[in-house]
Amino acid sequence: MKKIVVGVAAVVAVGALAACSAANASTTSAHSKIAVAATTPSKSIVDTTSSAPSTTTAAPTTTTKAKPPATKAPVAPPPVPAVSPAQAAGVPCAATAKACVDLATRKAWLVENGQIVLGPVSIMPGRPGFRTPVGTFHVLSKVAHYWSHTFNAPMPDAVFFYPGVAFHIGSLGVLSHGCIHLSASSAAVFFSDMAIGDEVQVLHG
Repeated sequence: MKKIVVGVAAVVAVGALAACSAANASTTSAHSKIAVAATTPSKSIVDTTSSAPSTTTAAPTTTTKAKPPATKAPVAPPPVPAVSPAQAAGVPCAATAKACVDLATRKAWLVENGQIVLGPVSIMPGRPGFRTPVGTFHVLSKVAHYWSHTFNAPMPDAVFFYPGVAFHIGSLGVLSHGCIHLSASSAAVFFSDMAIGDEVQVLHG
């Protein structure tokens, strides 16, 4: 009987120890979790003591260029009239011509800036076989006392505008060998007013 009681008591003691162990284990586990929770920072807590990276940026320096001084708009030259006064007065050549020769009427003009300087004056052109060249030319040279060795004749106040062909003093009753004969007074004005490079226009006869 004593053995049974002792055995029961032992069983009870063992069960109590087992229960204590379980309780202790449970308590220890609970304490461990609390300790872990206390030492582990919460994911939702933000550390406000840490320095945030600076987000300030230096403002870009802007330089303003000095404006150039205002310039006046160029003044347009006055419009060139479609017809020069000389042309309106009957000169048949282009407005750019300084000397104009019309072989059909045997007349010539001197023009300056669209105005008639001299003319119309009578001329005598080249004869058949020695026709005066037609077209637009420019003064090549001027010789006050030229002598033609080809025709053995003087050509005073010669203004050459084509090789071998010139305005000069000559007979107004005899056809030339290609040159343009002028009276002495007209030839003097042609010689004094015309310059190297001036335009000469000779129209068809």
